[in-house]
Amino acid sequence: MKRTKLSIYAYTDFRAFLRDRLAELKEENPKFSQRYFTGKLGLSGRSYLTMVIDGSRNLSDSLARKLADVLGLGAEETVFFHELIRYGQAKTTEAKSEALDNLRRNKHFLKVHQLDLDHLDYMNDPLTLTLREMVVLQDFREDLKWICERLPVKATPKRVKEGLDKLLRLGLLVRDGQGRLQLAHKHQSTGPRLGSVPLRSYHRTMLKLAAESMDLPTDVRSFSGLTIAVGSASYAKILEAYASFLDKVRAIIDSEEAYDHVYHLEAVLFPLTRRNSNQTPKGGK
Repeated sequence: MKRTKLSIYAYTDFRAFLRDRLAELKEENPKFSQRYFTGKLGLSGRSYLTMVIDGSRNLSDSLARKLADVLGLGAEETVFFHELIRYGQAKTTEAKSEALDNLRRNKHFLKVHQLDLDHLDYMNDPLTLTLREMVVLQDFREDLKWICERLPVKATPKRVKEGLDKLLRLGLLVRDGQGRLQLAHKHQSTGPRLGSVPLRSYHRTMLKLAAESMDLPTDVRSFSGLTIAVGSASYAKILEAYASFLDKVRAIIDSEEAYDHVYHLEAVLFPLTRRNSNQTPKGGK
């Protein structure tokens, strides 16, 4: 069997790679149908691979090894294929993060996805998030020592410089005609519902910082919360109210003429009871 012309390292979804590789093989030789490969793998169900591709079935380690051989993958590609499967089938945020770390150790994967990974790192690093917003402070100076002194966490000038360089490389910061740093875009949003591991990690990081900030004086931080019984209709209305609230916050910020500090605003809504299997919250996913 011919080696694939596809680069497995360009993929972050093993199911997408499997779909494309099977299509490539069938184009190479019409006999290489899914039925053919199902037989080669010793599977009884003809639709097994289709179910794997559409996400309704997972791959076991033993089947993944057989499949890598049947697909004609080389030794290094096979190792990466297993890591890709591990990433795709991980059930917890911690397991997915660990699997992603393993993928990042592959130089071919890094070469293709470096910019995307930098964006994910940015969302998961409180320092770079803070640095980006600091440039709009009225007394901001591009002085590494000055920046370090304004940060509540310990950071070296080298680390700060690396953070600023990354923000420039990502296009999140730009330089004006006088060479001064400024924001490329006014606001950053992670979207209404986060499905990706890095963005979940971002919220976990910020929630940890929020817990630590409880020790700060009450005149510089604010906490409020409600424990409430919620119906499906009210759940959807709460999500709408939250989106409206964020719009109002942005409007307040946009109307400000001078900025003194960088803050993080985090609002969470999570269940304290389990939902019935036939219940789906309106407005949720």
